[in-house]
Amino acid sequence: MKINLDEIIDPLEGRVVVSPDSQGQAHARFDLQGLPRIDGMLVGKSALEALKMTEHLCGICPVAHHLAGIRALDMLNDSAQLSRAAELTRRLLHYGSVVETHSLRFLRQDRDSGITLKKISKKMLVAAGSPGHFPTTAVPGGVRNWPNIEDLKTLQKDLSGALTSAEKLCELALNIQPKTAVFSQFAGIDLALINEDGDPDIFGNRVRAARAGSTWIEFDFSQWNQQITEDNPGAPAPRPYLTGLGSKEGGYRVGPVAQLSVGLLPSELASAAQVRWLAASRDAASARAIITLHVLERTVALVSELIDLLAPGQLEDCPPVEQACFKEGVATGLVDGPRGLLAHTYRTDSQGVISAATILTPTAQNEPWLADLLTQAISRKDASRQAVLEQSIREADPCLPLSSAPEGQMGLTVDTLQN
Repeated sequence: MKINLDEIIDPLEGRVVVSPDSQGQAHARFDLQGLPRIDGMLVGKSALEALKMTEHLCGICPVAHHLAGIRALDMLNDSAQLSRAAELTRRLLHYGSVVETHSLRFLRQDRDSGITLKKISKKMLVAAGSPGHFPTTAVPGGVRNWPNIEDLKTLQKDLSGALTSAEKLCELALNIQPKTAVFSQFAGIDLALINEDGDPDIFGNRVRAARAGSTWIEFDFSQWNQQITEDNPGAPAPRPYLTGLGSKEGGYRVGPVAQLSVGLLPSELASAAQVRWLAASRDAASARAIITLHVLERTVALVSELIDLLAPGQLEDCPPVEQACFKEGVATGLVDGPRGLLAHTYRTDSQGVISAATILTPTAQNEPWLADLLTQAISRKDASRQAVLEQSIREADPCLPLSSAPEGQMGLTVDTLQN
């Protein structure tokens, strides 16, 4: 089964549905019916077949799906623990994807800086072993090939210029006055990954749930399905919530805003920008710029360490992927992608065949937050309504091309339903 996004929806069009509640109050939501759940495509496939499929599940966020899937397969694989070099290589791939995705948003803000970041992201992806649009880097228990040292040195040489561009973009974003009024403060939970030290980490190994900056709970990947419940299981808009808080109080959001709201970043330049962001608008556009700066700061140290690890004679050859052996069980893999947390949960039988799969995308998780933003927008009766509707979609950033449409060019249809 193959799904082409352009066969389902117009790339720059979207539908907002407005309907009254029992008290006659109007509520809006973004229609996700054009984005079917893709979980079922993996059922009945072997783990290695699923690996190949996750490389192509999404044309917009392919690296996030690749890495979330492989992290689930790692836990179902009987191979040895992931080596430091393999971990860093995967992290470089993830960082490159995040910079690439966010760089496209910066072209309208400062074209030269956006182009600089787009170029550095390509070098990051090439160095990590995925030069094409779809990733091929990770395999169960490791990576397909070790990075080329010359590619890493080329990347290393150009990182200082990229950092300068990222700093400039942060400054521009933090100084831009919003064209429309700021939305009311989000009342729900921010959900993002952290590392073993408790720092926000888009490739971390634990999940933190925080409200208004205060931690409510932290948990391991293995607890994902106990901590997160879908109100409408299997639906395009599943309305997930934190189980311990219930469906009314447990709503949450993911993405760059959440990533900056669960703790202070462990990087000098980005954390200074984050402090300013926390005291100001806390908007998504500035958050993307800060996360990009953070990722590039971390890449400087990452590349240096990888070059040392890859010195001649330091590492054995990567094992062939065909040797991977899978056990019966259930595992969840998570990454914090450009749009936020992506969760792949697989159940495998004794033959390593996937008998059940659940994929929870950032778009699906942020749908309730987007609905709240859209509801605020439709309450406007003046000429700013269309602009605020578009701003709502850019803020929550569903995984659709229209999220990147130029201002005033989103083809939004607003349909009002009656009781």
